[in-house]
Amino acid sequence: MGNSVINAALPGRAVQSVSAPVRALAETLVGRDGPHARAFDNVILALIVISVLSVVLQATADLPGWAIQVLKITEFVVVAVFTFEYVLRIVAAPHKLEFVFSFYGLVDLVSIAPFYLARLDVRYLRILRLLRLLRVLKLQRRILETTVAERTRELAERNLALVQAQSQLKAELDIARALQIAILPSTFPAKPGCDGAARMIPATSMGGDFYDFIELPDGQVGMVMADVSGKGVPAAFFMAVSRTNLRELAIHHPDPGDCLTRTNEVLCSQNPMDLFVTVFYCIFDPATGVLRYSNGGHNPPFVRRAGGALEVLNEARGLVLGAMPGIDYSNHTVQLRHGDRLVLYTDGVTEAFNPAEEAFGMERLVGEISAHGGGSAADLVERICASVANFAGDAPQSDDITLTVLAWYAA
Repeated sequence: MGNSVINAALPGRAVQSVSAPVRALAETLVGRDGPHARAFDNVILALIVISVLSVVLQATADLPGWAIQVLKITEFVVVAVFTFEYVLRIVAAPHKLEFVFSFYGLVDLVSIAPFYLARLDVRYLRILRLLRLLRVLKLQRRILETTVAERTRELAERNLALVQAQSQLKAELDIARALQIAILPSTFPAKPGCDGAARMIPATSMGGDFYDFIELPDGQVGMVMADVSGKGVPAAFFMAVSRTNLRELAIHHPDPGDCLTRTNEVLCSQNPMDLFVTVFYCIFDPATGVLRYSNGGHNPPFVRRAGGALEVLNEARGLVLGAMPGIDYSNHTVQLRHGDRLVLYTDGVTEAFNPAEEAFGMERLVGEISAHGGGSAADLVERICASVANFAGDAPQSDDITLTVLAWYAA
C-alpha cells in the first residue's frame, strides 16, 4: 500500500496521464484562487494544527488505550488528506519536478512520508514525524499570503475609489475653471478710439487673478487688474466675491479711490479666511483720454507713449483690500495721448520662473513693451504671454498670469 501511494504521488506517467476531471479538480482546489480553493486551504490549515497536536500527544507517555486509538485514526485521516493534497498539487503544477523538489514540496512530502515508512525503527519514526512541524511553515505562509491578499485588495479598492474621486474632482474643477474664465469679459467695450485686449492664464485649476471692463455712465470705462492672495479654490471664491462687489460699487462711486475704499470695507466684513486682494482700478474717458486711477497694493502699470517712451504709474500705493477696514485710497490722474498704450499686469508675469529658477523679471517685461508696444493691444498681450512661456520652458507655472492692454487713438 505504501509503495503504491508514493508512486501515485510522484510526477510520473500516472500523473501525466490523469484525466481531465482530475486536472479540473486539482485546478479548482489548489491551482487557482477561488471560494473552493480557500475552503480547501482552511481544511488543510485545520488539519495542520490537528497533526501538530497529534505528534505532541503521541510523545506523551502513559496514554490510555482509547486515546491511542483515536490518535491513530486521526493520523490516518490527516495523512490521507495530506497525501490527497500533495497529489493534487503535483497535478496542478505546470513544472512538476520543480514543485516536488521545491522547499514547500519537500515539506509536504516529509509530512506524509513517516506514515508510509512504518517498517522503520519506532524511534526514527517519531523523529521523522516531528518533521511534520514544518507544516507550520505552510500555516504561517498561508496566513501571511491571506493577510497580504486582503490588504492588497483593500488597497486596490481604496485606490480605485481615490482615482474615481480625483477624476470627479478634476471634472468639477475643470467646469469651475471654465465658468470662472467665462465670467470675465472676452472683449473690451466698443468705444471710439479704443483698442483693448486681455488674457488670464491660471496656474492651477482655478485662479485668483482677475481683470474686468466695466461700462460706466457718460461712456467711461472702468478697468480692473487684481490678484488675490493664495491659489486654488479659496482664492477663486474670494476672486468672485471681490469682483462682484467692485463691479456693483463702481456704478455708484465714480471716484476710483472712493470705490476702492467702499470695496475694502465690504471685503473686510466678508472675509472669514483672512484673504486679501491687490487691486489697480482706473476709469478711462475715451472722449478725452483722461485716466483716473487708484492703487490698492498692486503692481504699478506702464504707459507706453506713442514715441516709445515708457512711464510707470508708481505713485504711492495704498494697502491691499480685505486686510484692514477704515483705509482711504487716494486718486491720481494721467493723460493718455494719441497712440499711447496702458499695460496692466499681475506679478505672475514678472515672477514666472524657468527651470534654472530664474525669474522673468521686470527688465524682460519692459523690453517686450518697448519693442512690441507699437502694434495692436491683442498682439502685445500675445507677445508678452508667448515670451513668458518660452522663457519658462518646462518649469511649472508658479502663479496666475494676467494681462490687459489698452491702446487709445484720439478722434
